[in-house]
Amino acid sequence: MTTIRRPKSRKPRRAPALRVVTADPSVVRLSRVRSAKKRIENGYYDRDDVRDRLVHAVLGEILRG
Repeated sequence: MTTIRRPKSRKPRRAPALRVVTADPSVVRLSRVRSAKKRIENGYYDRDDVRDRLVHAVLGEILRG
């Protein structure tokens, strides 16, 4: 007589959850301030498309606030 082994039922594996580390919103990174100042000096924000995106981003922050 031969023995048949049936595979054990396995639970489907889940991908490990990604940890998202968010910075403290009260902390301002000086490198980002410097790069924003350079963009202001170079006139980057004087373009219509950039202004629209900037206005939407600022309004979104105010509404979340």
